Amino acid sequence: MLAPDVMDPIADAFERALTTPDAEALDALLAPDFHIWYNFTNASLDKREAIAFFQSYFGPVRVRFSDRRRIPMANGWVQQHRVHAQGPAGLAIEGLPACIVFTLRGDRIVRIEEYLDSSRSGDFDASTMRQA
Repeated sequence: MLAPDVMDPIADAFERALTTPDAEALDALLAPDFHIWYNFTNASLDKREAIAFFQSYFGPVRVRFSDRRRIPMANGWVQQHRVHAQGPAGLAIEGLPACIVFTLRGDRIVRIEEYLDSSRSGDFDASTMRQA
């Protein structure tokens, strides 16, 4: 199992970099062959696409996570949390349950699989993901 003293600093750094968003910090945390997959699109973004998306989406949208629960795995962790977001055009998400599976290689995130109910996620949909 991945030790909490390894898992927590990486998880906390990712959350900070994502919600800021900080492209340089994200670049440092993500492996060169990183991919993120979303359950509601059954599609994935590579590292370049993901960082561009994170910047374009999370820039104008204020996001925070609550009720975090991290479960270590041999090569990563599963995180369950609730998403709270406020953004343009009245976007308001309050307490959306989400589950993310993080896979590491060394100290870098190589894959993320995100599971959420997109019907409760406001204007976040597949059309916003590839605008970068």
